[in-house]
Amino acid sequence: MRRFLIVLMIFFRANLAFAQETTKVKFSRLEHIFFIGYNIGGLAPVSFPENIRAIDSYSPGFSPAVGYEVIFKLNKHWGIGTGLRMDGKGMSVKDSVQYFHTQVSVDDASVEGDFSGTNTTNVKNLYVSLPLYAVYLTNNHWKIKLGFYAARLIRPSFSGSVSDGYLRKGDSLGEKITITSATFNFDEKQRKTDIGIFAGGEKLVYKNFSVKADLQWGLRPVFPDSFNGISFNMYNIFATLGISYRL
Repeated sequence: MRRFLIVLMIFFRANLAFAQETTKVKFSRLEHIFFIGYNIGGLAPVSFPENIRAIDSYSPGFSPAVGYEVIFKLNKHWGIGTGLRMDGKGMSVKDSVQYFHTQVSVDDASVEGDFSGTNTTNVKNLYVSLPLYAVYLTNNHWKIKLGFYAARLIRPSFSGSVSDGYLRKGDSLGEKITITSATFNFDEKQRKTDIGIFAGGEKLVYKNFSVKADLQWGLRPVFPDSFNGISFNMYNIFATLGISYRL
């Protein structure tokens, strides 16, 4: 967090110095924005898998978002935006599963197979993201954004447990192992980079303060194809709700 804030301040000061030069002209083309927010979403499949029978509980956990954006105005209504942001992308979900393929640790040994019972997953990933988007500025102080983002995973955390069920070793026809409680940890199995669609809206509500909502929809699966711990692809799908301040 401290390293990110130092980089953010250096980035901001460099752009602020440039912005001060541009304010010498009648119409400044650069707009600088700081924002804070909260991410709500999860690592999720695009379609609901049949082996997940019910979602028993869900929480987004502590998933803050903070960053800096700069918008270059091409004309009165159009612009290009980018920036640097840090995103906590997490969730805690408990579900009932049947023949859910996974890898768990049982008596200090790794076992792979199809599990039926209760699955609990806790994710607390931290990403540094770089969005690039087109901006449409309306006459009633709205900014509409659409583009892409690239992100780097700087602190992976994906772990959980299975309980109150059984595991068929290998596949659904394999040896049956009763599971009272077992754990899994896929921190280092995740991809280090993520890319996806970025969209959002921002409304000026008071002087330089705005409310905003963004969506980051990952297009790249969180786990590589070679990973067998989960039988379906999962994607980062998160919405950000927050406030911003225009400098």
